[in-house]
Amino acid sequence: MSIDSSNSLLKEQQVLRSRVAYLEKERDFVKNLYCDMPQMLQVISKGSLLSTSLNRFKNKMQSQLPNAYCLFIVCDKECLQWRLQYTDSINDRLLNSNGQLSIVPQALITFAASPSCPKRHDIDIQSASGWKHWLPFLKDHTFSDVSMVSVSDCQGSIYLMLVFQREEVRLEGELMALALDSYAAWLSAVFEREQADYLLLEDSHRDPTTGLLRRYSFENSFGIVLKDSRRHFQRAALFSLRLLSSSKVNDTDLKLLAEVMSDTVRDNDLIAHYDERELVMGIRIQHLEDAEIVAAKLLKSLNSPKFSDNRLIREGLSIGIAFYPEHSSLESLHQAALFAANSLKNISGYRLEFHGECYGSSADFYSL
Repeated sequence: MSIDSSNSLLKEQQVLRSRVAYLEKERDFVKNLYCDMPQMLQVISKGSLLSTSLNRFKNKMQSQLPNAYCLFIVCDKECLQWRLQYTDSINDRLLNSNGQLSIVPQALITFAASPSCPKRHDIDIQSASGWKHWLPFLKDHTFSDVSMVSVSDCQGSIYLMLVFQREEVRLEGELMALALDSYAAWLSAVFEREQADYLLLEDSHRDPTTGLLRRYSFENSFGIVLKDSRRHFQRAALFSLRLLSSSKVNDTDLKLLAEVMSDTVRDNDLIAHYDERELVMGIRIQHLEDAEIVAAKLLKSLNSPKFSDNRLIREGLSIGIAFYPEHSSLESLHQAALFAANSLKNISGYRLEFHGECYGSSADFYSL
């Protein structure tokens, strides 16, 4: 065998050994990364506390990347409010005297504000202008590059993991990308689970057709309003809104009516779908005439020409209104409001019940 052939064979063997060594390293890395996946999935499926899952993921990443330093940060979607999820003897250099993240590098702000690019790798960060605000921190720990991943919780917060590395023990890019992808997938799964729990809770409290509260949820919530009213000597009003249409109620028309009602009142006022032809609404008021203002506003909105094609709205509502403390319970309030609505004899408008009588205006309550 010639010398050239021998050298060539030696080089091929060296390349092969190098490739085998890398594949073995990759195998071990992947094995360690996913060895506890069944337990991870079980924790997520059981809906563990967010803080519990985050702690588990943090510990997992730190053990998976023993030669790197992981920094976990949360910011709002406007990238104005920043905080460290965990503090230690390494990252405390980044905090001010009040324990807050004092300065955020521009490179990190730019990354967090770019959700379409959830991963990024910056090299030679000690010389990069975008990281100059953290230069003392980077030099103290001889960090040469950083890999980042961001995950939105869909509730207005962005969770970021920054993995700082030193040049002499830098992990191969493919393996680092795999670790970042895994972390993002786990975190996204937790947020998906939390969102699913929220939607299930909402579905149990709200009518899916209208988006309004179900009857039992309304009664529970309005019961709290009445307790607060007693405690603080406040007033409240209950509306019974009867649909005058005698035809079968169309879900699309009913949903539009519900949307108009929701737009008419404040966010903390309560609206429910009681049965096929009755909606109820509970509001806090300061003066008796406040309820009239709401009723008049609602009727005015429903009389808009843009709803002329909506048969349910076009045929109108009879609105009855009753007041607390004149009636001390939800049941008596509802009966009084329904009595006032029925007094309209299937005519669109509103009536107010006050001490057993029905009136067109609160101004008539005390007239002789």
